[in-house]
Amino acid sequence: MIKADKQYEYFDLICGTSTGAILTIAIALGIPADDLVRFYKIHAQAIFPKWYLKVLPRKSRAILTSIYCNKILRRKLKEIYTEANGGQIPLINDLKTKVCIPVFNGNDGQINVIKTKHCEDFFRDYKLPAHEVALSSASAPVYFPPHTFSFSNNYGEGVNVNMIDGGIFANNPSLIGILEATEKLNYDSSDIRLLSLGTGRGKHIIKKSWKPKDIWYWLFPKPRLLDIILDSQAQITEQYIHFLQRMAKKTNNGFEYLRIQYDLDGDTIDLNVSSKKDLQRLESIGDELAKNNLSSVLKFLKSK
Repeated sequence: MIKADKQYEYFDLICGTSTGAILTIAIALGIPADDLVRFYKIHAQAIFPKWYLKVLPRKSRAILTSIYCNKILRRKLKEIYTEANGGQIPLINDLKTKVCIPVFNGNDGQINVIKTKHCEDFFRDYKLPAHEVALSSASAPVYFPPHTFSFSNNYGEGVNVNMIDGGIFANNPSLIGILEATEKLNYDSSDIRLLSLGTGRGKHIIKKSWKPKDIWYWLFPKPRLLDIILDSQAQITEQYIHFLQRMAKKTNNGFEYLRIQYDLDGDTIDLNVSSKKDLQRLESIGDELAKNNLSSVLKFLKSK
């Protein structure tokens, strides 16, 4: 049985993409979950103001840039992470447990998984500022501009150019966690217990119409195309996980897997909602999930 005072102490490895990257780094810094809920509730409207405030007076401006500016989100992430790190801007090296953060590097067209230095040959990522990494993974195309940042500290210096949301290839990073645990951390698959927390599963219904779907339908003010890509990626990953689990069980080397997800059906919640009503709905969904799954999650965490 595991006895843990901090949430990160329950986990050997935490993986998170986009808003999951923000939460992963926060948990790995020891920030309590209640503080993270307050962070989202307090700053949501500043990060995601009404979309028409962004595009006025020229509607075409949203196509040329992005719907939102990322400066407020960057500043608030820096503040909450720095406070948790005793007043010092934390680097990936300062995280208290191992993490993996998927990010797409638009500068060289390569997928990146930013990691703590949990292997001797990991020499690239540990020197990066934690808030810059979180913002990179959360920079969803159309919503936020690609994130470019420079850094200079005791471990080195450098520039990362045009980093965008890792959700385009790992919106559900469960597979990354399994691969990292087996290939880099040398766990047998039978020793793996994977707890996967989703952000809601919806059905993106494209209604039949004689009118062809144009760029406004797909991208603005609701970026349907990106939402479909992110949700589809998460769904196929879940099917891959179940497939791997079935294959591993055939050799008596199966791993434990618990997926906590809310089925939104066709009533999807937009990625950029920020009104009080929407936040209350999200919080109520979270409360419902917690009540319905608390015993199974605790049993899962305390097993072995």
